[in-house]
Amino acid sequence: MDTGVLVEVVTTGSLFSVTFGGDTCTAKVLVSKTSISHLQGATREEQASNLVDAFKGFFLPRGYPDTVTPDYLRFQLWAVPAHITGWMSTSLATSSLLKAVGVGNSAVGATAAAAAIKWITKDGIGAAGRVLVGGRLGNVFDEDPKRWRMVAEAFLTVGLALEIATAFSPANFIVLAGAGNLSRAVGRGMTNPCFRIIQTHFAAASNVGDVAAKEEVWEVSAQLLGLAGSVGLLRAIEATGKPENVLGVWAAVQVLHSLMRYKSLAMLQFPTLNQKRACLLATAHVAGKELPGVAEGNAMENLLAWPSLVRPSLQFGCTLQYALGSRPNSAELQELVRLYEGEKHILVWREGKGQVILHQDAEPIDALRPVWQAAWLEHQGVQNAGPADLQTSLDALRVQGKAFLDELKGAGWSTDLVTIRTGSARFAQLQQ
Repeated sequence: MDTGVLVEVVTTGSLFSVTFGGDTCTAKVLVSKTSISHLQGATREEQASNLVDAFKGFFLPRGYPDTVTPDYLRFQLWAVPAHITGWMSTSLATSSLLKAVGVGNSAVGATAAAAAIKWITKDGIGAAGRVLVGGRLGNVFDEDPKRWRMVAEAFLTVGLALEIATAFSPANFIVLAGAGNLSRAVGRGMTNPCFRIIQTHFAAASNVGDVAAKEEVWEVSAQLLGLAGSVGLLRAIEATGKPENVLGVWAAVQVLHSLMRYKSLAMLQFPTLNQKRACLLATAHVAGKELPGVAEGNAMENLLAWPSLVRPSLQFGCTLQYALGSRPNSAELQELVRLYEGEKHILVWREGKGQVILHQDAEPIDALRPVWQAAWLEHQGVQNAGPADLQTSLDALRVQGKAFLDELKGAGWSTDLVTIRTGSARFAQLQQ
């Protein structure tokens, strides 16, 4: 084997020489980072740079910013104060629960046992809430995790309010604490899947594990700050001699927390298409406007709105009987079959609202076609679409539908993942 020398620079900045030949190889340090710094003299700028590097390595995923989406850091900068105020709010509620069960008021064993029974009971009720969410709502979060995270926030707020109320009505501890824990459990059951979706979105380099690990660093750091802040608040309340002040303090903290949570979610920039974003983009395209990009489109999206409340208003997964009435007219059905032949959807447009039934072979991207058709009908001011209106809208769709998809891609939107909830009703075929 030939003899050679390989020089290697490692990520720490050290320089190695590796000599190989025959059956052996040897390595030695030519220059270490320490000696380089000693030779060159460690400047203040270098020290500051090292601190920045250490911070980035501790709090940010490896390879930042190239390994995460552009909205990652903006989200975290709002999420941290949301975490801090969230832990402060939770601590205030916990203090009320402890007071309600008599902790600190008596050292008698019977009191402690009764308190433990009450605590276990309310935890058991909360566990039932988590099972309920996972079993019944598991398929709803992918479409709109931002909205569902705020719905979860509402449940968490109600739960904490009920727990705070136990301090003012200890006799009703089981009812109040149990209902509060149930509401909080439902909120947590919604929070966890929503946040998994957000973490996956951030992982631009398929580094979900790294993103999740760094999230723990952000959240636990905020938790420590929040717990420290709650201790200060509780001491201040105690110093006033009016323990009932905990209600007003908690309300102020919780309002601030909810605002911070909303702001953090508003920073998210999903490139995928749900019903709200699809309606917004289709409306712009029909009107002849330039399609907004991912950042602008997410900023324009109404974070709190239910999908069926945005314009154009559409309900997917309807049955024909629902769309046409309890006794659909045979002639009307035959006309629909004729109009939508070759399409993978049927759109019925009445009173400015659309009911959509998809074909059993429809792909997720096919849900964009009735969205565009509905946007066209609304742009034309049609309230009740008869055969002529539907035919005209379908003609327009067949001419401009591909251009709409091309412009979506050109604006940075992903058409590979369309997360519109289309329900379970499907039609099998259209034959006259």
